[in-house]
Amino acid sequence: MNRPAGIRLESVSKQYETPAGVVHAVHGITFEMGPGSSLAITGPSGSGKSTLLGLIGGLETPTAGRVSIGGTEISSLPEPQRARLRRDGLGFVFQSDSLLPFLTAVENVGLQLALHGAADGHERCAELLARLGLAGEVDKLPDQLSGGQRRRVAVARALIHQPAVILADEPTGSLDAGSSAAVIDLLLDAQAELAATLVVVTHDPGVARRLDRTLTLRDGQSVDGTAGPRQPQQGRVDA
Repeated sequence: MNRPAGIRLESVSKQYETPAGVVHAVHGITFEMGPGSSLAITGPSGSGKSTLLGLIGGLETPTAGRVSIGGTEISSLPEPQRARLRRDGLGFVFQSDSLLPFLTAVENVGLQLALHGAADGHERCAELLARLGLAGEVDKLPDQLSGGQRRRVAVARALIHQPAVILADEPTGSLDAGSSAAVIDLLLDAQAELAATLVVVTHDPGVARRLDRTLTLRDGQSVDGTAGPRQPQQGRVDA
């Protein structure tokens, strides 16, 4: 993947067959982000936010339309190539921290580097966790950490391989105001340091205002796209 990497969606739709009929989770979404910019995806529960993020990250393929990252149309790639792109070029922060309960904080973060055969994985992971305020927690298991600490470990895991694109699904969900602000600070600092492109699904207007632009969904469709207080140097969101 080229660095920095922009994101482009062209008339992207996703539908599912259910016993009750066809569900249109995402319908006709088009937008483009310049490399190194940030986007908040907002909307009510069930509006298609998480589905759209999964399409951007190649976790799912669209029923119609095209998704491109860094000039590569990922929506047409076979799953093994999409998996390689996710592993090498993308960093995911999911709604649940999804930490493995039998591994320590530093070992959970190190799993990402182990996939790349890094010899200095432990040192790099411990250093990043220390930068995130977890120097004294590296050898603790997830159930020995607070919710905010676990979320920071999850952020470290997403960033340790220096991805070109960071995708976060409700990264501040269930956190108090202080922990929420700290997690967004971490993501924005990492975005700036890595010159990464950042997409955050959020229901929190305060979080959305900290990103360059906002895309609002309702019933799987784009309602509007508005610029936030920080303007990206390039890129746009088409409503």
